[in-house]
This record gives sequence, C-alpha cells and structure tokens, in this order.
Amino acid sequence: MTGTSSPVREGSVHATPLMRTVVTTDMEQDDLASLIRYLLYTNELDTVGIVYTSSRFHWAGDGAGTTFFLPGREYGTPQTSWRWTGVRTIQDQVLPAYAKVVKNLQDHDRNYPSPERLASLIAVGNIAFEGEMASDTPGSDLIRDLLLDDDSRPLYLQAWGGTNTIARALRSIEERFSGTAEWTAVRAAVSAKAVILASGFQDETYAGYIAPHWPRIRVTDLSGGYATWGYNCDDGRGNTRGDLFGGAWLRRNIQIGPLGSLYRSWLDGQAMAGDPLDVFGDPEAAAGGWCKPLAPYDFLSEGDTAVFHPLLDTGLRDPSDPSLGGWGGQARQVSTEPNLWRLVPVDSTTRWATAAQYDFAARMRWTLAPSGSGAYPPRVRILGGSGTVAPGGSVVLKSEVTGRRVALRWWQYREEGTFPGAVTLSARSDDRVTVTIPAEARPGQTVSIILEGTADGRHPLTRYDRVILNIG
Repeated sequence: MTGTSSPVREGSVHATPLMRTVVTTDMEQDDLASLIRYLLYTNELDTVGIVYTSSRFHWAGDGAGTTFFLPGREYGTPQTSWRWTGVRTIQDQVLPAYAKVVKNLQDHDRNYPSPERLASLIAVGNIAFEGEMASDTPGSDLIRDLLLDDDSRPLYLQAWGGTNTIARALRSIEERFSGTAEWTAVRAAVSAKAVILASGFQDETYAGYIAPHWPRIRVTDLSGGYATWGYNCDDGRGNTRGDLFGGAWLRRNIQIGPLGSLYRSWLDGQAMAGDPLDVFGDPEAAAGGWCKPLAPYDFLSEGDTAVFHPLLDTGLRDPSDPSLGGWGGQARQVSTEPNLWRLVPVDSTTRWATAAQYDFAARMRWTLAPSGSGAYPPRVRILGGSGTVAPGGSVVLKSEVTGRRVALRWWQYREEGTFPGAVTLSARSDDRVTVTIPAEARPGQTVSIILEGTADGRHPLTRYDRVILNIG
C-alpha cells in the first residue's frame, strides 16, 4: 500500500484535507434523519462508500424462511426477518430529492458530489441476520478493497448499524493473507488505516471478531452522543433539548424544500416502508410505544449524527486524537488492546448542539437558492501560544478572523487540559487575550484555550481554533 496525497477539492469553502469515509447503515428513521444532515456536509468529506448493513434492530432474513433468535432481543421469538426497511430508501427517496437541490448546493460550494456519484458508492453489505458475517458481499468487498488500496489516508468506517459488514471485510483480508509472508505487513497497514466510528455496538461482531483479531484498529464508541442526538421521548417534561429541537423551529428551518421535507420528526405522518414498528408518525400507535410522543414535529432522533461530526471541519477537528473535543464529543481511551475509546459524559456533545443546529439550518437554506442569499461560517485562527508558559506566567494570544460581523469569545476547555484548575483570561480587546497560569500549576501539565467566532445573522454560524499551552 503506497501513499497518495490528501486532496482538497477546488471551489470548496473548506481548505483543509478531506476525510475519507464510508457510511454503513441499517437505514431506519433516525439513520434517515442523520443522512439528510450528512448529505449537507458531503462537500467537506470524501465519501467513498454507502453500505446497507444489518443490526440487532433491523435485519432482512435470508429469503429462504430461516428463523433467527438471540435472547434479550425485542422480538422475543424466532423471526424470519425483523423491521427491515429494504435496500432502496437512499436510491429511491433520498437521492432523487438531493438531485433536485444539488445545483443550488454546488453554487454555494462546487465540492458537493453529484447524485450519480453518490449512487455509484452504494452497495449492499451483510444484511441477512444480526451479526451475519459468514459470506462476502458487495458491501464488504467495497470496504475490503478500500482498506487494501494505495490511498494512505485513514479510512473512517462509520457504523450507523452493526459492525458486521466491516467485520466481514476484515475477515476477508485475514483469510486472504493469513499464513502468507505478507500477513504481518498487511495486518499492520490495515490496522493503521482503518478507524471505526460506531454508533454503539449494535451486534456482537466487534467483541466477537474485530477486538480479538484486529486489536490495534482504533474504535470509538459514540453512543454517548445519544444524550444529544438519540431518541427524544416524552418523559413528562416535554422537549428538554431546547427551542432548536422543537417542532416550530424544525418546521421553519429544517423540514423545508425537497430534501428537508424527508427529515423525520415526531408525529410527522411519515413512515419507513417495511418497518411495522415505526409508529413515530402515527399519534395513536406512538401513544402505546416504548418512546412516548412529544408534540408534533419535535425532534425525533439522529442517533448517528455524532458518528460523522468528528470528521467535520469546524476548526477543532483532529481525528487522530479522540481526546480532543468538538462537535462529535470528547473521548477517553478505555483500553489499548483492543484500542477502544468511549465518549465522556453528556455535555461532551450537548455543549456544541446549538452551533450544530444553526449550521444545519443554514445549509438547508443553501438547498433552496443559489449563493448570494446564504450564510457562511467565519474562519478564526489563534496567533501565538507556542512554547511553554511557566507557573505564574502569562502569554498573549491574538486572533485572525475571516468573515463579517464576527463576535469572538475566548474560553478555557478544562476537560481537554491536564491542569485541573482555572486560568485567568484577561481580554485586552476582542481580538486578543492574556492567559495567566496559576502559580500552583506543575511543569508538564497542559491548558486548552478555545477561540470561538460566531458570525451574526439569521443563523449564527460558529467556527473555532484551539491552542494547547504547555506548562514548563
């Protein structure tokens, strides 16, 4: 496997290298909602695969009447299939809607892929049963070939459903090379290239195969993001996630135009074909469900949004280090072998939700009209902060800003730094700040300072930069 450069596509509003990624999905209603958002960010991601896969909640069966059952599952008795929504939702519903708005999107940023390009990336993976990985499939072959190709960039494998199709791709590589002279090198190269971002573990293939056979592959469990992006059920207090998750705001800002109208929300009258338990659009059926309905059109779920948020270019992105926070949250390493990471508690993602929602709304507006009428995020950069700062010492940080009417805020991201206390931030003006380190700080500790820039407008858009100060 030889190296190639990381592309930055011409005409894009984003100037940083594109993250190479594959989406695997069981395509239920929250996956559909996440996919609508995801498509609006395909201008800054190098999507190289979209693969249907199964999960513990959705599987197709083998078509031969074979029954399947695992204890503790919601179906309770053996079934021939379970809540399977098919392998045509993206091609028959989502991409035709995207095709109606792509010219407007490309006018805002030429980096948006064509519907034909996205359609060419779709493959069917291992869908027969929960955790099925016995046979190669077009989806697993696609992932296998990407892991073995000559592109040296990391391949971010998003698991919106189970990890079984990813596991099948890895097993195919093992079966091909195990016992050969190439195996040690291939295994090391694939382990360095593959990064799995999982919306929880929705089957047993991570624990049963990936972790023991490929322990050096970095895997992040992002199910902690459910607190922000998971099912928003009525617990007697109504919608507790704020106005930007309420039905009025979503109807006005998200469920608009050909693409936005497909977005799922509570009691919206929509349903996923083939899923008899999809009661979220039906008030009477939902009333007796496990997830009690909120008001019509309130936020339902985007359980997989936290999976691709770490890849977005907000100024905080550093996918090589999950311990650094951002829209996708902040993770901590659970074990080194297997190389498993997990999100820290709830506000790891909720602190960014307002900015993410406004950004989503602004991009949905891009689908309605060509450039000239849209909002664009600012760019901010911190100048200074290199070297070390002594305990009791200080450093002046300055800002560089691109954009109009950008309000700046400096703050200490205490969860990122290893110094447990608070530093003093003394603003000389909006564009510079003096950071004073307390005398009790110890050499070797670190302090994270964030510069946050928010552009004024109907949808205030925010971007960031960080500096890690070393205490010495």
